[in-house]
Amino acid sequence: MHPTIADVLARPEVRAGAPAVRAGRAALGTPVRWVHVSEVADPAGTLPPGVLVLSVGVPVADPTTVPARYVDALRAAGAVGLVVEIGQQLPSLPAGLVQAARAAGFPLVELRRTVRFAEIVAGVLGQVVARRDDDPGPPGAEAAFRSLALHRVPPGRVVGELTRRIDAPVVCEDLAHRVLLTAGGPDLRDWAARSRLAGPAGPEGWATAPVGRPGARWGRLTVPSRPTPGTADRVRALLDAAADAVSLLDPSPEGLLRSARDALVADLAAAVPSDAGRLAVRARAAGLDTEGPLSVVALRPAGDDAPERAVDPEQAVDAALAVVAPGATVVSPAPGELVVLVPGDGGPLLAALPATVAAATAGPGPFAAVADLLRRARDDAAAHAATGGRGPVRVPALRGLVHRLGDDPALLGFAADVLGPVTALPAAARADARDTLWALVEAGGVVADVARRLGVGRPAAYARLRRLSGLLGLDLTDPEVRTALHLALLVDARAAR
Repeated sequence: MHPTIADVLARPEVRAGAPAVRAGRAALGTPVRWVHVSEVADPAGTLPPGVLVLSVGVPVADPTTVPARYVDALRAAGAVGLVVEIGQQLPSLPAGLVQAARAAGFPLVELRRTVRFAEIVAGVLGQVVARRDDDPGPPGAEAAFRSLALHRVPPGRVVGELTRRIDAPVVCEDLAHRVLLTAGGPDLRDWAARSRLAGPAGPEGWATAPVGRPGARWGRLTVPSRPTPGTADRVRALLDAAADAVSLLDPSPEGLLRSARDALVADLAAAVPSDAGRLAVRARAAGLDTEGPLSVVALRPAGDDAPERAVDPEQAVDAALAVVAPGATVVSPAPGELVVLVPGDGGPLLAALPATVAAATAGPGPFAAVADLLRRARDDAAAHAATGGRGPVRVPALRGLVHRLGDDPALLGFAADVLGPVTALPAAARADARDTLWALVEAGGVVADVARRLGVGRPAAYARLRRLSGLLGLDLTDPEVRTALHLALLVDARAAR
């Protein structure tokens, strides 16, 4: 059994403080499931049930605190008693606090000598938590889950621990029935529709428990399966204990949803075609629309931005989304990178982004093609940023192709065949030839623009191009030849980095 308030007062680390019971003596047999230091006047949502509160008196020393309201707030928050250390913060217990506690039958204890609250907490919690491995039932489990909350573990670990203890899948969802966390491989098909009907009396007999502070619930834990005969009470108790732990951790539901979508996009980027159906189920469960066409916009900071001029890509996306892309989903599958899933065409969002980010888009296409669109857009944005590119580009782009193929022998051989005569030139002549070819492909074959880019007159530009045409054995006026040259130059530039 859990220690009682009387048991706690009898512990040596508490007796060292010369405890004196000032109110609620008849309730000293109340079990203590937890002990916690709290100095807030309204502890709603911050305490687990059955907690004995330790304080140096900050709330009651505040002249604006109404003692009766403070006692009522402690009781409503789950406290079974209050222990106050008398000292510099509070020379003596206010008469109003003592009267309020007596009227409520609420145990109030003063410690007349200074003690170490950390020793009291460690001693009592050690006694409580030590039982968890010996008692697989709900009381020991409650202590185990509270210990997880005390140590500020990620909420996903709490969900995983619940799955382990009940041997069944668990889902944490928000109030819109979007899946935030899972453990145990739950069936997420038609999740939102099924979840709206969920509950012990629902068609599937699910067990659920709300999460969030009282008055500020943001979601619930769900066991999406009917409990086996004879286990319903145990599952219920364990679920409630886990929900209390998640509530005490007080995570941001928006942050959990963002993390779930980040993980989904990371998995999409690595997916093979056979994964499309499974990932579509996950996407719908996370609140994404998979029915209509989608585009992917990928962003990175521009490669040559000085830190003082760099723009946060997320701020740039937020500003653009507010104007042109309602319903878009922003994720961060890797550090320094943002990906936006846009219903329909991603072009308007791409055009709205500033030149201080390197961005690329792919699509639109069906959800089954999103994995390929992700790879294309991310590769093009990465290549664009790596080569000092600024502003948006649209896929297909040769830089993205070169970045994706990397050191493919066929690609390297192709570039060597096209540029072989150039690479054999002396260094100075080789550099001039490369500059001329870059000017040619970037000018789209317009000789006047080639001359401007090279800083020479048109006759000189024509002469350079004639010499290169003869050297390479290629017709440089042919658009297909210029495309081949552009690809070869990109491969050559990548190899030189």
